[in-house]
Amino acid sequence: MGVLLENFIREELYERLIGRIEATVEEPSIAFREFNGNVYDLVFNFEKSEVSVNSVLDASSTGTENLSIDVFLLAIGAIVK
Repeated sequence: MGVLLENFIREELYERLIGRIEATVEEPSIAFREFNGNVYDLVFNFEKSEVSVNSVLDASSTGTENLSIDVFLLAIGAIVK
């Protein structure tokens, strides 16, 4: 698990957001979805099965972490049917 993902989980993840993410992943017709937080934005690309964790405070390449949606869901403890 990368630093951005760890920080996002520690600083911005809460139960309601997990529920919104689970509902989004279960919706088959969505290609892209963004969640904007205070410091971290999430961009889901369902065509590539990828999620990007972006730090709004760091515009450099170190401010973005890309990982598979499955790995992300496991890391946040989401349960998807």
